[in-house]
Formats: sequence, structure tokens, C-alpha cells
Amino acid sequence: MKLNKIIAAALAVMLVGSTASVAVSAADTESSNPYEVQAAKYDEQAYSGNDLGAVCNGEDSTTFKLWSPSASDVKLNIFTKGSDDEVGAGSVATYTMKKEDNGIWTINLSGIWSNYYYTYSVTDAKTGKTVETADPYAKAAGVNGDRSMVVDLSKTNPDGWEQDNNFKRVENQSDASVWEVHVKDFTYDSNSGVSEKNRGKYLGFTESNTTLNNEGKIPTGMNYLKDLGVNYVQITPFFDYGSVDETGPDTQFNWGYDPKNYNVPEGSYSSNPYDGNVRIKEAKEMIKSIHDNGMGVIMDVVYNHTQSTDSVFQKTVPDYYYRMNADGSLSNGSGCGNDTASEHAMYRKYMVDSVVYWAKEYHVDGFRFDLMGLHDVETMNLIRTELDKIDPNIIMYGEGWTMTSTFDEGTIASTQANASLLSDRVGFFNDQIRDAIKGSVFQATGKGYIQGKSSNAKAIYYGMLANTQGGNWKANQPEQTVTYASCHDNATLYDRLVYSMGGDFTERYDEYIKMNKLSAAIMYASQGTTFMLAGEEFARTKQGDENSYSSSVDINKLDWSRTVEYGDLVSYYKGMLEFRNYFAPVRTATKLDNVTGSYSNGKGLVQMVYADNDNSDWKNVVMLFNDSSKDQTVKLDSTLPDSWVTVVNGQIAGVANLGEVSGRDITVPAGEALVLVDKDSYMASQVESTKGVVEVRHIDDSTGKILSTLTLSGKVGDYYRTQPSSSYDLEYNLKSVTDNSEGVYTEDKIIVEYHYVPNLVEFKSLNGEGDVTLVDAVMIQRNILGLLELSESELTNADVNKNGVADVSDVVLILRHLLGHEVPLSVGTVTVSYVDEDGSKLREDTVMTMKAGKSYSVEPVDITFYELDKENMPANSTGIVAVGNTSVVYHYVLGAQSVTLHVQAPEGVTPNLYVWEDDGTNNSGDWPGAAMTDADGDGWFEYTFATSGTYNWILNDGTNQTDDSGNCSGDQWIILNSDWTTNVVTTTINIRLPEGATWSPYIYMWQSALQTGDEVYNPTGDWPGTQLADFDKDGWYSFNFCAKGEGAYNWIVNDGNGSQTDDYTDYTGSLWITMKSAKKVASVETEKPAA
Repeated sequence: MKLNKIIAAALAVMLVGSTASVAVSAADTESSNPYEVQAAKYDEQAYSGNDLGAVCNGEDSTTFKLWSPSASDVKLNIFTKGSDDEVGAGSVATYTMKKEDNGIWTINLSGIWSNYYYTYSVTDAKTGKTVETADPYAKAAGVNGDRSMVVDLSKTNPDGWEQDNNFKRVENQSDASVWEVHVKDFTYDSNSGVSEKNRGKYLGFTESNTTLNNEGKIPTGMNYLKDLGVNYVQITPFFDYGSVDETGPDTQFNWGYDPKNYNVPEGSYSSNPYDGNVRIKEAKEMIKSIHDNGMGVIMDVVYNHTQSTDSVFQKTVPDYYYRMNADGSLSNGSGCGNDTASEHAMYRKYMVDSVVYWAKEYHVDGFRFDLMGLHDVETMNLIRTELDKIDPNIIMYGEGWTMTSTFDEGTIASTQANASLLSDRVGFFNDQIRDAIKGSVFQATGKGYIQGKSSNAKAIYYGMLANTQGGNWKANQPEQTVTYASCHDNATLYDRLVYSMGGDFTERYDEYIKMNKLSAAIMYASQGTTFMLAGEEFARTKQGDENSYSSSVDINKLDWSRTVEYGDLVSYYKGMLEFRNYFAPVRTATKLDNVTGSYSNGKGLVQMVYADNDNSDWKNVVMLFNDSSKDQTVKLDSTLPDSWVTVVNGQIAGVANLGEVSGRDITVPAGEALVLVDKDSYMASQVESTKGVVEVRHIDDSTGKILSTLTLSGKVGDYYRTQPSSSYDLEYNLKSVTDNSEGVYTEDKIIVEYHYVPNLVEFKSLNGEGDVTLVDAVMIQRNILGLLELSESELTNADVNKNGVADVSDVVLILRHLLGHEVPLSVGTVTVSYVDEDGSKLREDTVMTMKAGKSYSVEPVDITFYELDKENMPANSTGIVAVGNTSVVYHYVLGAQSVTLHVQAPEGVTPNLYVWEDDGTNNSGDWPGAAMTDADGDGWFEYTFATSGTYNWILNDGTNQTDDSGNCSGDQWIILNSDWTTNVVTTTINIRLPEGATWSPYIYMWQSALQTGDEVYNPTGDWPGTQLADFDKDGWYSFNFCAKGEGAYNWIVNDGNGSQTDDYTDYTGSLWITMKSAKKVASVETEKPAA
């Protein structure tokens, strides 16, 4: 999910399992929290019926019921439309509802009311305030969900709905392989082959036989997904959420983790959001289509918070459905502004009723619970029990992170640490194996096992056993673990590889694809429920966006053309899924006694052995993983056979025989996986693979050397397509390709060859009829001097470096060539620098590498605190790339910064502030300056002004004044005494960068000891905090703040781009921090060190 507010103090625990059970506060009339006391009283009025909301009684009548024990009056409002802006909109009637026992308000209206819209007007008994609200139990709604709709659900069923039985749910959660996708992501791109009207909609899932660009060859959409090998599709929230205007353009995008109407499908994914029936029917059509293609549907549900507290819950029973702090503020463990209270009787009932409704009415096959750690154990186990009454094979799992929330006393949270208290069939995402595979999600540039961090081997080993044998948390059984490397949160797996290893998100790097394959091998050879983000199997990129919850749809959508460019990776994922689906022991629901293994943190080797298997045709299977840069040899146990068949290696995966290995000394290639099956049982199993293989070779035609090889595989008869490798775009030019670059898979192996010639500088005689000579060089020189005029064709041949002109640089290249120097590549770089008035770099250079002769165009970037010097713009911001380097320099000048002075004055004094700069600039008007104001009534007078450097100030009341204070920078907090002396209570953090650093520091701070409820005082704002500047050019980047109370503060320095220091905690007073790098602090001092 996305977090609106990331609290640094919680980062360390939010996604890392705790090691101890967390017993947290049950609604208690003896509690010191008045909101908990009131909630306990409302719990005593809890309603147990199953008829809340609007219930159609055939064609005779409709009954409306609302639970609102806090109300003194409730009225039912009926409308013709879901909004006042629609044609024919109008109010039909308003009815007064009757209060019954247990806080129930009800009314029965005779006649047919389906397709009418309604709201409730609820008057609070305590405040007398009346608010209009939709129905919490609404099953349908109008546009944007502001009005509920009475619906006859039987009329929303698509054709064949009663026979929706083409998918059989798995018996064990560990048999599930899940593919997570967003409705709009799936088919929004025009290359998806889905009709324009259905792109990004529920109905995009219903189109069959779609192909890339409608060419009829490469499958996309459901046509692709049905053959991938996964058996469940997890769909990010498709209940009604609030962040997208359903009347607005289709380009809007949001993940949807901002619930509005929990039991209503989201309208923006439908063909008509105004008619409440349409979204219901089309959501069902989507689910049926997925079932018809042999897969189940897992619904991503977000019961832990709502879009806002201006919700149906708060309007019907104020302060009951949410966890409230004793001071009246909202608990905010979710980071989204509020936490719902699953431990309260009627919200527990609501969650149970809602999940059961989706399972029954929409045939949903499983549920993923967002931030499940905010729900209590009793509620989650009750949901499991109620789902079991429908079908025990309905899947349940969620995010069991440990978070701070104002739970009622005695409540136990559904966290990883409390896994033993939950059903084995309530699963947890396993962050241990996720971070072990690719590196911590909190450090974008950090590395994991697949990038060569061998010390993660132990975590890989325990993760492959689904954390049942050890780890940072312990699962009861394998099916209680979700094994994964990526999901919608954080960077995609491929983007993470680019972040940590360097490069361009849009480029293919064969080395990173190899790492990606190793990740797939680990994941699908592991126990537990397996899970991946849609497109992980074709190196999905979001251009480095780590939190794309509200980014453009172009950033988020699936690019189906990548199934061709990364076809070898798709084939590998399909192969690993084929292996997993065949070899049942890795899908075990319970712990196995016959699994042994080992790991070496030093060598990066992981070994997993399944011996004497009872539940597989394959009796002995050995899995080997090597993350190091060198081949390594593993000695198998003497009790194991000595003849093996390879079914998985670094290039191909599946169940087919890839070759035989004899002996017990097995060599594992660098950065690869090997899966071996003992030969006797493999041959006896007579396993058949109907896959064809295409081997694509990229060859240097000048030497005959094979530059790289990749392998595609697919069903015999299916279409394949290959393409030149983008990895060689700079160093080579494509010369030729064999005539089988696309076609259909056959039983025989197909070999496709791409031949390349080096992209070298070409030296021609000026007349184009032979090799270049010294005479040609002389002729170019004479042309430069104006002594000889060359023809157009001669000038073209003279332009050796391809910068568009014949100049001295071409002569130099020719002379070096004639002297026997190595012929350079016909490649150039364009280096863009960003400097201040002193020529100091303000950020890292941007470097583009391109083939010589190509056009380039660069633009300036926005740099915090600086303005572009438009009087000193580079003349070469566009041009032709030449061999060598082209330097483009943008100049910047320091801009004005916004500064606020905060003054606490004696009672009865309203101070004026007079501010000036050394150059005479007056920032507050003529003497006595500007009157300061206490707008928020907190006792601090404030005045904000703009300054481009340091400033000076005087406080006065027109008669009395303080002494001058000079050479100040940044915000200041000042206590004005009655004698007009001052105490400056500003705390300053000063940061000095290492010599030559071109990054600008960010400071992230918090005072965890000074919480108002759960609101941590955070003067630097959301992560990554506040960017700093060295305004006075003294080498120190400074940030001013006012510490609250006597509490110490905590801080992290980072570069705003993923590199950060450790947490530094419990500091007081001003600091001078000298950095060794963006990740390392050299020293922390309380007095300014010598230069």
C-alpha cells in the first residue's frame, strides 16, 4: 500500500518482523481512554443480524436498516440519480426511520425501489449536528460513491454466472502461485491488443485471443496470462475508492488504497460509473473470465483505514469505528491518517460480513489483507472460520508488519510475531526472503543475494523453508508464508537491480536479467505461497518510481512489448512455474522431515535437498544456488545417488532433461541455479515436456565470437519472436540475421543468429574511392583555413567524428589512424553539468552515451534553492553527437529562500520584526517593520519573508527594541523577554560533505519521545525530509528547528535518492556532522570543528 506519512521511527519495525509477541490494549469500561470506554458501551448494543443496508424483499418492498446507537434521529433520503448533475436527477422523498433495540434504525418501503439512490441524514444525540451519509452496508452506489443504490443483485449476474465453475480452488494455500495486477495496468497500453473502449477496465479481462499490437502473433492480456503458469490473480483494490473522480478523464490513476464504499466495486473501471448496476456486472464478468481461463481471483482488501475520517463510519457512529487516542486525536499506525478498530464488535462484524459478501456474491477465491498487523487476531481467525463455512479452500494472507496503534486494552495484533496465534491458513508476506533476495526495500541502492551479497545466504536458506525452521519470524507451517521478491510497493525488481547496480531503467542489461532469473529460481523452488508483481517476468520498469500509487498511468501500465524484448526471462519464469507445478514437495502445506540443506554466507552457496520423496515421482531432488562471481563446486552427501538429470540451469527451467551429470561433485556456474533430479526416478517418471526451444545467438561477425546467448521456450506450435539485443546498440551495428528470427516453436531446437560488426569510426578518402591518406588530412586543413573549398560529398567523408562539420578534431582522428592507433568506436558522450556562480557543481553530471552522428537535445533541471541563469545559457544544448565528449554547462544563481521567524513574546506584547540584508535589502518594510501574528494561537508570533542569503533582525514595539542580531540564516525561534533581551532557542544541524561531493544532503528528523497520541513531532516533513543548502558558502549545510520540551531528537542524513545513514538517536542541542559518504558519518560534534 502507499503511505501518506512515513514516520522514520516506525520504518525500522514496520516491515521487519518482531521477535516477541505484542499484547496490546479490549474495549474496557475501566479504561483511562474515554473513547475506549464509550466504544465498550456501544459494543453492548452490537447487532447480530445479517440484514443491514437496503434489502429488497422481492417486488413487494425494500427494508432499510442502519446501526447508529449514537443518533437521536435518522432520515432516509431517496433520489432518482446518484448525483445532482445527471439528467433526470431529483429528490423523490424523505422518510423518518424508526429506532429499534441495539441502536438499529429501520424503515420498510412498499413497492419496487431497486435502481433508486439513497442517503441517510443522521443527527448525533450528543452534538445535535446532522450529517448526510451513504450507507456503510451499501452494495451499489452512484457516481463517486456519494449516494448508495438499492440493487437487485440477481439482475447483475452475467451469462453463465450460476455455472461459474471452471476454476477449482487449490486445497492448500501453498499450492497457489499468485500474479498481482492493477485493473488499469493490465490492458491500458494500446499494444495490449484490447479494444479501445475496454482498455484499463474490468472488461479488459474478458477479451480473448488478444495479441501484441493486434498482429495475431504474440499473446497479451488473458491470452498471455492463461499460459504463464500462475493459478491466481491478485487484483489491487477494486472496491470503491475515493482518489479518482469517476466523472473525470480516463488518464487518472491511483492504486486505490483509500476505501470509500467497501462492498461496492470501483466505478472508474466500469463502462458507466453513473449506473450502479454496471460496475457490479462488469466486475463479475472480469472474475468469471479469469475463472474461465483456469485461474482464481484474490481480492486486495484494505480494512485498516479509510480514505478520510469524513466517512460513512464516522458519520453514522462518531469516534467508534476508529482507534482514538485519549486526547481525541486519531491513531495513525497505518500512516494514512486513521486506524480502524477491528477489535470493536461492530467493525469486527463489518469486516466479517464484507469478506463473506465478496466471497459469496462475487465468487472471490481469496483475500489479501493490507496492513493486517493493524487487525486483531480474534477478528482474523473469525474471518477464517466464516470463510471455511463457504469453502475452506478460500485463501487468506496479509501484511503482518508490526506497527504502533492505539489498540484497546488486551488486544493482540495479527503480526508475524503472533503467527502462532493465528490459523495456519492465515498467511504472512515474508519480508525476510524478499529483502534477502534483492536487498532491503528501505535502501534503494542496497544489494541482496542476487546482486552478490553472499552474507544473505542464511536468510535465503530459511526463507526457502518458508520461515518454519528459523528466521526473523517463525511460521507455523509453510502455507502460512507468502514467498515473494516484489509487489506493487517499492521499486519493481528490475528497477531495483538498476538502482543497486547502476544504469538506465529503459535499457536491457544481460547481467541483471541473469540476476532476475536467479531470483525466480529461488522463489519458485521455495516453500510457501509464491507471489510476484505482474510484469516481474518481463523486467517491468516504472522508470525508477518507487511509490507510483498516484503516478501517471503511463508509468504504471504494463508494456506488453517487453514480453518480446525479455522473452528469455518470460520463458524462464514459465519454466520455473512448470517445475513448481510438477514437483509437489515444494508446495507442501506442512513441514517435511526429508528436507535438508546448507548455506555458506562466505561463499554464497545455498543447497536444498529433497530426499526420498513420497509425494512425487522424483525421489531425490537437489537445488543449488550460487550468487558469487565464480563457479563453485558442491560435494553432495554420500547417501545420495551419483547420476543426475538437470531440469533447471541458469538459462532454461522446467521439467525437460537439459543434460546429465555424473558423480557427487557438482559445479554450479557463477550467479546461477541448478536443479538436479536423480536419473533413475527421472527416467521412471516419464515426464514429458511439449515445449520447443529457440536459442538466440548474438555474434561478432568480424571475429566469429558469440557475444551472448539467450533461450526462449514455448509450446510447440506457439509463435515466437526474437529481436536484436539492445545491449550492443553502441558497440556494434547489426549486419544480418537468419531468416528464422520469428516463427513457431517446433520439436527440434531452433537456432537464430544475429550477426554484428563493430561500430568503428570509418576512415574514407575524401573522394570515397579508397582509404584515407595524409593528402586527405591536408585537404581538410586547407578547407578549414579557407584555402580550399570541398564539395558536399567530400565534406561528408571528412566529417570522421560525425559532429556535422569538418574540423580539426577530424584531422586529429585521421592522423592518429595513419600512425597506427586503434580505431575508436563511433560513439560519443554528451556530459551535462550544473554549476553555481563559483563553478562548483550543484549535482551529479548527466551523461548520455550515443552513437556518433545522432542528434541530441538536453534541458536544464530544477535545483532546489537555485534559479537558472538565463543570461548565460549554453549554445550547444542541441546538436550532433561527436566521437569523444561534448560538454554542456548550465549555470545557476542562488535564489531566494522562504524563512520564518518565530517569536514568543511577553503577555500583551505584539512584536514588530525589522529584517534587512547586508546589501541594504529590506525584507520587512520600513521601520518599525512588519507586525508579527500568532495565527494558530500557539503562543508563537510569526513572520515569513524571502532572502537570498544571510539576514539581520530587530524586534520592537515602536518604542522598545532588541539589539541587532546579524549573520542569521534559516528559520529562527526567539524568546523575547520583558526587558527586551532575547534568548534564541534555535537548534541547528550542520552538515559538511566529503570533498568533491556533488550531492545535496537531506535531513530527516523526529522526536519520538514527544508524541501527541501517535503523531511524532517531525520538523523536516515526510521522508526524505528537508533538502539543505550552503547559503553562506562556508562549507556547512544547515537546518534550523526548535526542539519541543526536553525530549531528545533523532536524525538520518540521506541524498534524497536512496542512499542514507543509519538512524542516529537521542541527541540534544546543535550538531556539526561531517559526512564520509551519503551512507557514512565521519564524525558528530557538538561544537563547530576546525576547518
